[in-house]
Amino acid sequence: MKKIGVAVKENGKHLEHFGICEYFIVYKYDENSHNIEYENILFSSKDHRPEGEEWEKSADTIKGCDIVICEKIGLVARAEVERMGIKIIESEGLVENALDNFINREIKKSSIKL
Repeated sequence: MKKIGVAVKENGKHLEHFGICEYFIVYKYDENSHNIEYENILFSSKDHRPEGEEWEKSADTIKGCDIVICEKIGLVARAEVERMGIKIIESEGLVENALDNFINREIKKSSIKL
């Protein structure tokens, strides 16, 4: 079972940029059945202090996730999130479509026999 953190805008239906995201919807993903189910909402502690980068708060928020799906992510944030062992998927539009695309890619990957 993997956890997917999805960066969302205020209405929870559209993807958001990683660094400015105020909350993530977390889903559990079963790699065998390819089922996704809602687990939780994680709120990022955005306090806009000048000494901290906003993306750092987003990175702290998703520490327990295996995958993050977001609209965009900056180069420094990308490097740090990947260093944390979290896979990054950039996509645009509706959360539902991004999750469907993710599942379809995973199904195709699992059907390839090497």
